[in-house]
Amino acid sequence: MRFYCVSDGTPGETISLLRTACESREVSFHDIDATRFAFDGDAGLSAGDALYCPAVSSAAARVEQFLWHDRVATFYADPLGPFFSTLGYPLLFQHAGLPIPRSIPIVTPDREGLRAAVQAVGGLPAIVKLLGWEGGVGTLRVDSLPALFSAIDYILAQGQRPFLCAYIDDAVHWRAIVVGSRVVAAYRNVLRADDFRTFAGDDAADYTSEPPGRVADVAILAVQALRLQFGGVDILEHPSGRVYLLEANFPCYFAHAQTTGGIDVAGAMVEHLLQRSRAITETIAAS
Repeated sequence: MRFYCVSDGTPGETISLLRTACESREVSFHDIDATRFAFDGDAGLSAGDALYCPAVSSAAARVEQFLWHDRVATFYADPLGPFFSTLGYPLLFQHAGLPIPRSIPIVTPDREGLRAAVQAVGGLPAIVKLLGWEGGVGTLRVDSLPALFSAIDYILAQGQRPFLCAYIDDAVHWRAIVVGSRVVAAYRNVLRADDFRTFAGDDAADYTSEPPGRVADVAILAVQALRLQFGGVDILEHPSGRVYLLEANFPCYFAHAQTTGGIDVAGAMVEHLLQRSRAITETIAAS
């Protein structure tokens, strides 16, 4: 198997960890710079090769789609591979019966409608959530109706369609990293001063390969709902015992769990793609 990694502004730790995981398994690693890629018909991948795109740019997505075919080992579970995309994942998770915070799509600045939406999610404070961002960007806490009205006016004027979500206070924020059908690493995010959002910390004790069972179960189901076999899932664990699925990210930044927590996530990723590669080549040989 050859491992092809499509990069474009990808964090250096991601590339380095994947390269090391490949080298330790005698897998040939190839880093493809999306900004320099020539869309040449001779650039195709062979059956059983692995393809992963940790970059999130549109250029990288086009390269991945160009290189992909159904005999390449990837983290996609859908037959359409990188051509399948799910928009509005809170509604998908809700449809799948997963425990998300109460969430309502906002498509109009109508004041009465916004007041009703606030009541429906449990009152203020509430969260205005913009999809497609990372690192806490796009997650806004609103504590008053004037703050909500002005934020929604601006967001809708920018052509974006946010969700209004219940604010879950006093909960532990878990990031669970799923590979295949198991959680290989998880960590508790920590609060920063003067912020309601949480971020990965530097304490190795916050990292584990065995998160609470309900957290692990929901994380796996979230990735499966997106028709994927890899992802970073954000979940709140409330003192009451309830858990709330916030989002599932693919690709996701996994280096914290490895460099701080000492958990070999990159190795688990490469091993999973090796298994898929073997299944592909065995199927071809048997046909």
